[in-house]
Amino acid sequence: MRKLFSAVAMAMIATIGPAEATTYICKVKPDRKGGWIPETLIIEHDEKSGEVLVYDEIIKTFNDKPLQAKIAANNKKRITYKWTLPEMKLPHGPTILRFEFRASYLKPSHRVVISSHPAGFVDEFTGRGKCRIARN
Repeated sequence: MRKLFSAVAMAMIATIGPAEATTYICKVKPDRKGGWIPETLIIEHDEKSGEVLVYDEIIKTFNDKPLQAKIAANNKKRITYKWTLPEMKLPHGPTILRFEFRASYLKPSHRVVISSHPAGFVDEFTGRGKCRIARN
């Protein structure tokens, strides 16, 4: 299933992403079970335009297409991205709260630290992992 997700995700990003983009493919281990942290996070960052797209299995489940992200910080040590999965009502199911995500890519080590939390609540989910870089 993971290989299928990765193949679909890469194909999807490749079809919409700009040619000058850097793609970070991050494998993440959630710090605890049951959290809203993806196991695979794909970040596509076009340094020229500043446009950032993110995609993971959570986004695939609830939105089915990449989401736009914003750069919260960018320096020699790290680049931090923020994005929001909007609140939505599932057909014949519960309302999924709006979730806010933040991922920091640590440049020297190629590590990633990701967190998420439902808007308006103090709960926070975290995970850590390693990224590989693919340039388009």
